[in-house]
Formats: sequence, structure tokens, C-alpha cells
Amino acid sequence: MHVDEAVHAIKFGYLLEDNYYRYNPVEYHGPTLNYFSLIPAWILGERNISEVTEATLRAVPVFAGLLLLCMIFQLKDIGKDFVLVTLILTGFSSLIVFYNRYYIQESLLVSFSFSGMIAYYSFHKTNKVYWLITSAVLFGLAFASKETSIITFFGIALSFFILKMMNKTERFKFSINWKNVLFFVLTFALTAFLFFTSFFTNLRGALDSIITFTNYFGKAGNNAEHIHPFYYYFSLVSFRTVDGVFFSELLILVFFIFGIIRAFAKVNKNSTGIDFIKFISLFTSILTIIYSTLPYKTPWTMMSFWQGMILIAAFGFTELRKFIPKANWYLLLSLIGAFMFVQSYYSSIVYSSNPQDPFVYSHAGNDVKTIEPFLTKVTAVQSEFLNMPIYIAAPNSDYWPLPWYLRKFKNTSWNDRIADNAYKFPIVIASPELESELIEKIYTKAPAGHVNLYVPLFDKYMEIRQGKEIRGYIRKDYFDNYYNALSR
Repeated sequence: MHVDEAVHAIKFGYLLEDNYYRYNPVEYHGPTLNYFSLIPAWILGERNISEVTEATLRAVPVFAGLLLLCMIFQLKDIGKDFVLVTLILTGFSSLIVFYNRYYIQESLLVSFSFSGMIAYYSFHKTNKVYWLITSAVLFGLAFASKETSIITFFGIALSFFILKMMNKTERFKFSINWKNVLFFVLTFALTAFLFFTSFFTNLRGALDSIITFTNYFGKAGNNAEHIHPFYYYFSLVSFRTVDGVFFSELLILVFFIFGIIRAFAKVNKNSTGIDFIKFISLFTSILTIIYSTLPYKTPWTMMSFWQGMILIAAFGFTELRKFIPKANWYLLLSLIGAFMFVQSYYSSIVYSSNPQDPFVYSHAGNDVKTIEPFLTKVTAVQSEFLNMPIYIAAPNSDYWPLPWYLRKFKNTSWNDRIADNAYKFPIVIASPELESELIEKIYTKAPAGHVNLYVPLFDKYMEIRQGKEIRGYIRKDYFDNYYNALSR
């Protein structure tokens, strides 16, 4: 499990076990991920965090992705081929599939945002109020999912304005249906308010949802670990090989460019749904520029504009049918779909934690999966078992995702340094840079007659993430209990 996934999972545990959630305007993003996670947990009868599995948590982003796939069918008036291509490109995109199984907010933000735009397009076509309300709810959920939704909303507003200015006959016509505006604003506000206030139990959360932007705008260029050049996102989808397997999604970028050209071509001036395609083209271009310009980058934030590129690439590929025979077009679509499916399978399943995978970013390695079962074996032969005191320390609390994997151990102390009472813990897990301090504390701070010998817990080099070593220490008498149990 990724570090960020582990953080959100432990935070969800407080909501599941204690019915406690308070929106934090500084960290952790919006509340929708936490509250929607209650649904699969309740369905599966999981009532505490130790029972919750990764599959339970990841069901939420998966269903968010499925929601968007369902909403794509509302674009059938643009063309059945367009819907088919959009479903294939979205459903098999390595980047989309990879992060739609991450327990983070990005999948929800992207799904709610694009579903909201499609719902509003449906309202524009049919003038049915329920589509307007659906759109407002979806945009409210997007706002309650992640603070970067403000970039999405800015992109929507600017795209609408540009599209209006491009239409000479509509340029200065801004008729407003205030009843619809009121419906939309109230529904949007109520949806966001419910989640940010923890369903009226924390009214301060509504104010914090606005205050948070002062933090995130300041944070955008201050984290050196996540500062990347403007071309970073495109380096992820260009060309990469992992153990001889080739990865590239440049076809989407190529057809995106072709799609924009065809969207604004005179020949398509009166095509059904062309204004929506033009809008998504502008929206995607604006978001691409903004996200590429911002120095703070993580690969999953690319989803916000990559999904737009997929929509326009699908339109571009659909337009290609006008230039090549029908049979050849379907053959090419089948080959592209098969290539993307295989590529997505290897990226998301086979190499899901391989550092060479272009989408693996500060991910936990396989070592972290072995620590919990090993500790279970060691503690099973001790009198305390899962209540055994375990001391874990790393500078700046950089021990994630261990809290997720060790969640069933009930007497674990999490620290950013070695405390004077560390000698009271039979098992200590710590970063290598704290080893000398640990030795000093356990052998000098223990009272006379209570000094114990500690031996290595792990018999090999262990990492919790690539390049992030972790070491274990166990009191020798406890180790002897474990060793003798193995010998029986």
C-alpha cells in the first residue's frame, strides 16, 4: 500500500471505530473518501480498522471510476463510436486504471468533476431539472473531495467564457435563468456543507473548507520532494520499459491534438455535441497548462487533465473513421485497445510496486508486507501476543506505511525520536539514523537490574520504501522464546 493510502486508511479508522471525523484544512484533503469508505466496510461487516482490507478501501476509487464510465453513455448523441472509443481509452488507460485503484482522493475528484460536466451537458440538452441538480451534487462532491477542485472550477469558468467569446452571435448574450442558478448553487453548497461539517457535527468545517486554500496555494512550491519540471507529466506517459515490457500512452496525446483540430474545423461546425467537445478541449488545455506550470507535482494529479485528453482523443479517433475504411478503423481500434489492456495489466498488477513502473511514486516495497506476518509469528509465542509493547521511531514520523500494516498490534508507540523509556519495549523498530541513540537509551536509561540485551529482529536488509531502510531490535529473552518455539 502506498504511503498516502496508508495515511488515509488510518484516518478512516477513526471514523469507522469512533464515528469521529474532522476536516483538517492543512492535511489529508477532503472528507468524501472517508465517508464513502463506510459503505463497503458496513456491507462487509468490518467494524474496526484491523478487519478492513485493502480491497475494501480501494473499492471506493474503483466505483468512482465506474461512475464516470456509466456517465459517458450520456454522450451517445455525439456518436455511438465516440462512446465506444471513450470507454476503451478510459477503461484501459494505464494511468487511469493505476490510480483508480489507489485509496486517494484523485479518482473521486476526477470522476465527480467530469460526471458533473456530463450531467450539466445533459441538462443543457434536455432542460430537465434533475440533471441540473445531479450536476450540482457531483460538483459539490468534487469540491468536498480535494482542494485542487478549485483549479477544475477555474478551468470550467474560463473555458465557458472563451467558448462564448468565440461564438460571434452569442458573444454578448448572457441571459441568466436565476431559478436554475439558485437550484444549482443551493444544491452544490448543501452537498459540500454536509461533508465538510461531518453532517452538521462540526460547523467549523465549512469555514475550514475555504481557509484551506491559503495553505494549499502556499504549499504548491515549498515541498522540494515533489518539485518537478513542466514536462514531468508527459515523461510519465512517453516511453518507458520495465523488464522488457514497453509502456507508452502517447497515442492518446497524438489523437488529442488531432481531436482539437477536428473539433474547431469548419466541417464540424454544426455537428451534434460539438460545443461540448470544444468546451472539453479548452478545459483540458487550460488544466494542462496550469498543472504543468505549477512546480508541485505528483503523478496522480495528472488525472485531472488526462481524462479530458482521453475524451478529445476519442473524438479525434472517431473522426479518423471519415478518412479510412470502416473495417480498418475497427481493426485499428481493436489493436489499440488490446495494447492498452495488456499495458494496463502489467502496470497495475505485475509491476504495481516496481520503482521502474512510471506510475510508481514513493511506493512501499515488498519488504513491508513481510514485517507484519513475521511480527505475528514472533509475538504469538509471547504472553502478550498482539498486546506486546512495540516502539517504532523515525525522524519526522517517516515510518509510513507501517501504521497500516501493523494496525492489529494494540500496544504500539509511534514516535519521531528515541524516548528515555524505550527500554521498556521488548521490540523496537527504528530508522538506522536513530540506532546510536537507541543503544544509548536502552543501556543507560534502564534502572539497575532492568538492563536487557537486544538482538537484531530482522535477518536481512529491510526497506519500507525504496531507499528507506528500517531496522528491528528485540529483547534476547523474547527472541529466545521465539527461537525455542521454532525448534520444537
